[in-house]
Amino acid sequence: MSGTEYFLGEGNALFAEPDGFYKPEAPASFDTYERKPDLVSASEPGQITLRLVGKSPLWGHLLWNASKVTANYLDTHGSTLLANKTVLELGAGAGLPSFIGAIHDAKRVVITDYPEADLLDNIEYNVDHYAKESKDEQKERERFRVAGYIWGNDVEPLREFLPAGSDGYDLIILSDVVFNHSEHAKLLATCWNCLSRNSSSSKVFVVFTPHRARLFHRDLQFFEDAKQLGFKVEKLFEEKWWPMFEEEEETKDIRSMVYGYFLTF
Repeated sequence: MSGTEYFLGEGNALFAEPDGFYKPEAPASFDTYERKPDLVSASEPGQITLRLVGKSPLWGHLLWNASKVTANYLDTHGSTLLANKTVLELGAGAGLPSFIGAIHDAKRVVITDYPEADLLDNIEYNVDHYAKESKDEQKERERFRVAGYIWGNDVEPLREFLPAGSDGYDLIILSDVVFNHSEHAKLLATCWNCLSRNSSSSKVFVVFTPHRARLFHRDLQFFEDAKQLGFKVEKLFEEKWWPMFEEEEETKDIRSMVYGYFLTF
């Protein structure tokens, strides 16, 4: 018997993994966002079904309350915030707000998240599904771009997606990303360098939930940092939903809230 046969041969368990060593990957799931009936025209979809990655350390496997609130607000104000506008979503996850942009005929919708294959493949899947369900598949596919992007990096790859004549994005969407406190400066730098200066209506739309109640002040520091950089900050709303995670009961009310802000020049 050769050495190879001895170590790898049938019945030899030296290199065999114990039972349960490999855990199967969590399967993808689906969630459906229902638009408010009074906002839906006869030619528009009344709901958007999105695939979510099975499990992600970057939290792309959940459809967040903030994402739904972002979608609600954009749907209500689509004619002013989205129609014929260029839209960039950072840390998009499944990309729900971006699809509201498409419904309201945004000129270009760029959906980005961390350059992890599973996350980006999932966004591409959602774009394909949305396009196939639309009345003009080719037009919808042309509207979208999907890209991996690390906040704070060179923004030129993002600017290359802009239509000719655009100096920047009219609307940048940040939905539930300010919890990442160490990345605030990079996130703000990206917004500063991507937002259009030629449009008086260009905005960064920030929506978030304080998932870690004891660090709520760190979430809010994002807006103080934005002011220091030169942004004007406008608080838009606060809505009470429900906590995404079951944790200590005494912080439930704080973790149920969703806040919305605009950053402008």
